[in-house]
Amino acid sequence: MAPKKADPKAAAKKEEKPKRPEMSAEMKELKEKEKNLVKVGAPDRTKLDEVTADIQKQTEGLQEKLQKLNAKIQDKSQGKEEHFRMKEEIRSKLDAYSAKIDELEKVRSSLMGGIKDKQNEARERRGELNTMKKKLGFDDVKEIDQRIREIEYQMQTESLTIKQEKDLMIKIKELKASKPLVNKYAKMEGEQGPVDVTGMRDNIDEIKAQLSEVREAKKLQQAAYSKLIEARQKVMGDVPELFQEREGLNLQVRALYAKRQEARDAFNTEQRGYNAYSSEVRNLRNDRYRIERAEKQKEWESTRGDRDAEDTATVEVPFFSELQYLDNMIRHLKGLQPKEAEEEKKVEAAKIDTSKAPGEVLLAKGAREEEFFFAPTKKKNLKKKGPGAKPKTISHDLQTLAFFDEYKVSAPGDVSAIPKTLEELNAKVEEFKVKQTKKIEADKKKAEAKAAGKEVEVEATAEAETEAA
Repeated sequence: MAPKKADPKAAAKKEEKPKRPEMSAEMKELKEKEKNLVKVGAPDRTKLDEVTADIQKQTEGLQEKLQKLNAKIQDKSQGKEEHFRMKEEIRSKLDAYSAKIDELEKVRSSLMGGIKDKQNEARERRGELNTMKKKLGFDDVKEIDQRIREIEYQMQTESLTIKQEKDLMIKIKELKASKPLVNKYAKMEGEQGPVDVTGMRDNIDEIKAQLSEVREAKKLQQAAYSKLIEARQKVMGDVPELFQEREGLNLQVRALYAKRQEARDAFNTEQRGYNAYSSEVRNLRNDRYRIERAEKQKEWESTRGDRDAEDTATVEVPFFSELQYLDNMIRHLKGLQPKEAEEEKKVEAAKIDTSKAPGEVLLAKGAREEEFFFAPTKKKNLKKKGPGAKPKTISHDLQTLAFFDEYKVSAPGDVSAIPKTLEELNAKVEEFKVKQTKKIEADKKKAEAKAAGKEVEVEATAEAETEAA
């Protein structure tokens, strides 16, 4: 097959294609930077999920063991409240007995100390009396009288000096003065006698008996306490081992949690690296976009004069946006109409008059009557159609309802109300077309009057005509 002849129009279009502007140095530098970046891929979230799921599975197994172990410990701990109540009761009795023993011991010690104090006091008084008697030198008044007679005999029989006589006279005087002291000391010695501590000793014996009773009661409570502790230890004998086993399981769970945290930290580190790379790429592309936008801005500003001239030459069509909105609303409602009506129209158009046909005529596929050799057993669950079917409701958004309200047209609630709404919209279209024609004529007159210097009068006329319309 001969090759096709080249299309001259296509060649002309190729030649007319504008050349791409030369890339700036800054843009080249940015592209080079992006090219030289070390590419960092996104971390594999699936791998982290697999590791986390595996750790979670192991953790759930350990936690199930912990639950069984805790249930076992809980069974062992039954009666704990009663045990502690009895233990506290016995302990309070022991404390009460100990306090009573301490109190009795203090009283006994106090009585013993009183006896010692009395004995020491009597001993001290006897010592003082003996000391005074020794200083006096006489135990009886007769001895003093005998000594006085001896001194008087000496003074009568011996030759003495005056000084010696005076000394002997003083001695006699002292001896006579000591007579009352001898009687006093004798009386004191007679009054002193042995110390009476019989009552205090009886009190001590009574306190000793009370101490013996209290100590015996304390021994009974201590025996009950020991039995209580022993019975509890028999019940809780293997609980320490269960506690150790539970602690081991808790350590394994904590190790799994730490492993999961390590995996998450590693993933987060990779994610941060990927985010940093993505951020750097995004910044470079934003810089490129900024440069391109600046270049387009320069290009736009360079052609701004031509665009302004084109905008000045264009003439604004009055009521164009209103007619456009109305047309869009009509298209929207036509699109909401049910398809059955369109299919009926197509079927009617496909019907052929076969009354005058000379022979058999093959009808269109959509107009043929269906025949079954056997009656069909399976029926399609078709929606109810026809006069008894409920029309389909239509839900409008707020913007669509605002358009209907703006043009004073009732929004259809269901598909049966669409034809009426279309009639109202077509009437509005005709109304705006009339206004458009009048506005164009008014603008034309205004332009002519402006050229002739009668702008004010034409404006008033145009406003009056617009208000009348």
